Amino acid sequence: MTATSTTVALPKLGITLFSLTLEMRKPGYTLEGMIDRVAEIGLGPGLEIVGFQSLRGYPHVSAEVVSAFRNQCERTGLEPSAMSMNLDLGIHRGRLLDEDEALDYIEPQIVLSHQMGFPVCKASVIPTRLFLEGLVRILEKNGGLKFGYEVHSPMAVDSPDIVQLRELYEQIGSPLLGFTPDFSASMHSVPPSLIGAWRESGMSRELTELALQVWNSDTTMPEKFGRFAAEAPALGATPADLGKLQMMLTMHGRQDPRRWSEIMDRVVHVHAKFYGIDANGDEPSIDNAAILDVLLDAGYAGYISSEWEGHAYTDAVSGWDLVAAQHKLFRKLLGEQASA
Repeated sequence: MTATSTTVALPKLGITLFSLTLEMRKPGYTLEGMIDRVAEIGLGPGLEIVGFQSLRGYPHVSAEVVSAFRNQCERTGLEPSAMSMNLDLGIHRGRLLDEDEALDYIEPQIVLSHQMGFPVCKASVIPTRLFLEGLVRILEKNGGLKFGYEVHSPMAVDSPDIVQLRELYEQIGSPLLGFTPDFSASMHSVPPSLIGAWRESGMSRELTELALQVWNSDTTMPEKFGRFAAEAPALGATPADLGKLQMMLTMHGRQDPRRWSEIMDRVVHVHAKFYGIDANGDEPSIDNAAILDVLLDAGYAGYISSEWEGHAYTDAVSGWDLVAAQHKLFRKLLGEQASA
């Protein structure tokens, strides 16, 4: 990793409870019990939750629920890091929400985020100046909460939508508008665990190899989809196969990790997406050291939320164990940086 001063401020580790989606479905689950275990096995200090996933009645929850959450964080030593919100523009049949309606939809989620003690909230946006200026007004009324739009595969820092947001952010000039980089945009290979899941499902080796060739090709996303759609049927791809492989093309990006530096002045939160940890303690499809280098070189000292998303295709492993293994990897890499 890049050598810097030993006084460099280091990011803080944490977890998004989205990593534990499978565990939430098991008998006996409670949010309170899950948070207690996060603290017990040392997966904090940062605690990110997905509002609609974790809180019944969200965003309209009682003062007692808010107080209990804040008290539990204080008791366990966990620190609210980010509230993952949702902007559902399609709630009405036949039309999308306009800017004013979208702001009305998201405002109670921001209010609750502030009440629960989160310094950052994140959701999608309508990429217009009118919406973003309204968003800033809501954030300002709620303690200067920061907003981090997630840059997640298939997007990258130079995707048209992200470039448009970057330009709008600069025009508006508010420090409350930012980004949440997601490691999924910077992968060097397809996760071995995903390839294994394909093969276990009966997918042919030829079809798997085609998908990997397409993913590794230096072409645009539309070109990848076009080639795959044209060639896969001849290899016996079923509709289920097509869905799995098209999801792979969408969810796993190939952006050079160094390009995160282009938006680091606007980064307010980080999602450490990962899909597995190998026998050597490494993530075999993501260069975490390279990404951490960018964060550290920029002086980022906020939270890194571990986000295991392998539950999208396997239930054979433990989210608890995998997040613990990723934290071990990060402590090793950050320790190397601090002593460099």
